[in-house]
Amino acid sequence: MVHSINNKLEALLIILDYSLNEKLVELFNENKMPVLLTTSGQGTAKSVMYDILGYGGKKKIVALSLQTEAMSKNFMHQLTERFELNKPGTGIACSLSLSSISRTLAQTLTQADNTTQRGSEEMAAASTDNYHLVITIVNSGHFEQVMEAAKEAGAKGGTLVHARGLGSAEAVKYLGITIQPEKDLVLILTPETNRRPIMENITKVVGLNTAGNGICFSLPVNEAIGLGAGIENVEQVNNVSDTE
Repeated sequence: MVHSINNKLEALLIILDYSLNEKLVELFNENKMPVLLTTSGQGTAKSVMYDILGYGGKKKIVALSLQTEAMSKNFMHQLTERFELNKPGTGIACSLSLSSISRTLAQTLTQADNTTQRGSEEMAAASTDNYHLVITIVNSGHFEQVMEAAKEAGAKGGTLVHARGLGSAEAVKYLGITIQPEKDLVLILTPETNRRPIMENITKVVGLNTAGNGICFSLPVNEAIGLGAGIENVEQVNNVSDTE
């Protein structure tokens, strides 16, 4: 049975350097979070940049958890403290509202919230700006095209997750496309002001009328962390690496 939500529940999306995988799972276990799904992804930063900054590589851990709003705020604060998300390249996290959920799961999350201990110093170390999560699904091999189009419109980076598509007869009949099994799922967290230009540019380059057969949509984000750690002068970093 689907349960309408009285207490606000959220989906928490976390993207970290893959070397932090075990530590992230430990943090979830410490907080006794009832729902956690993880997979691997790929970031967009150049390998030379990781060498300079001291990070492991482009491989990412992508985690999705369902929590109450209070649990989400507390956990995001712990993420900031433990993983130093103020450092560039470490990771990002954002929370998104849920509109409906199964009754059993809602009860489980509420019970977990009631048993969670939160310190009096709890704070939401989150951005006050409005952000959106832009999600693009394209045929495998078109990730670079998506990111080039997105960066032209102001995106700072993105994360690739390999997925599998399942097509229907209706998709072929009405859209004129054949669903390719291997898909690239691209996640881009961006300020509200950049959302529309990014989506329009992606659609123009890898939309349904192109070889990418891509679709693009966005979700409003409640809070986001790890976004203030970007490198403003990437060219300067690259120039330093070229001289060494």
